[in-house]
Amino acid sequence: MKRTMLLFALVFAGSSWAGPEWVRGEVVEPPMDRQITLKHEAIKSLRMGAMTMPFLVDDKVSLKTYKVGDRVKFTVRLDGDYAKINALKHAK
Repeated sequence: MKRTMLLFALVFAGSSWAGPEWVRGEVVEPPMDRQITLKHEAIKSLRMGAMTMPFLVDDKVSLKTYKVGDRVKFTVRLDGDYAKINALKHAK
């Protein structure tokens, strides 16, 4: 019985063990202050389709090395009514 309950719990908790969802995108406007505009693929965890949009950026993320045309990977979370990037790196 315990084994069945554990298996059941693992099946329904699977997404919480997967870690953050990395999303690919491209910088389309010069970054400014704590904001960057990206053309990005669908963000499944937020049920958001592919689009171009501005994102707020967490204070711990530096935007100094990013310019228009750079391909990036990022993780994002909802912060109130806004999508906020909490990790950003150059993509190959």
